[in-house]
Amino acid sequence: MAIQRTNAALGMKLIITDTNVFFDIISIDVLPEFFALEFEICTTDFVVKEILESTQKERIESFIRANKLNVFTLTEDEVEEISNFPTERFFKGITDKTVLWKSYHLKCLLLTGDKKLRSEAENLGIEVHGSLWVITKLVEDQIVTKIKGTELLKKLALINASLPNHEIDKLLKQFRH
Repeated sequence: MAIQRTNAALGMKLIITDTNVFFDIISIDVLPEFFALEFEICTTDFVVKEILESTQKERIESFIRANKLNVFTLTEDEVEEISNFPTERFFKGITDKTVLWKSYHLKCLLLTGDKKLRSEAENLGIEVHGSLWVITKLVEDQIVTKIKGTELLKKLALINASLPNHEIDKLLKQFRH
C-alpha cells in the first residue's frame, strides 16, 4: 500500500505492465522514454522472470535498480489467491494472471499486448492499453516528436505482426498532422 500513497503524493497514476509490452518497448529502443512518462510503472516478479535474454534482462534490471520500475514480489498466499482468481478465459501460465490480479486489486491501468488478457481485463472493468498507446503517450507528452513516433510505429509494425494495422495507419495519419 505504500506505493499507492507515494502515487497520491506525487499525483502519479499506477501502470502494471506485462511481458510483451516490455518486449515491444525494448525492441524499438524506447525503454528510457517509457520510464519518462508521468506514471509509476510496475510489474510483477513473474514478468521479470520471463525476460530471459541477457541484454533485455540487464536493461530492465537497470530501471529496477534506479527505482524507475517497481516490481511486486508476490507471496505464496498471493500466488495461491491468483491461482484461484476466477477468470472467464483459461491462462496457460500464471504470469498474465499476476498482472491482471494486481491491476484489479490496485484499480490501475494494465498494459498488455495479449488479446486474451486484454479481454479479461476489460470484462473486469480494468482500463487496458497496449504498445501503440505507449507510443501515442510518448508523442502526446512530447517525450518524442511526431516524426520519431512515426518511426517507432513503423518499426514496431515490422517487429510485432499481431498489432492491428488499421490502428497503426490511423496513428500514422494522426502523427503527420
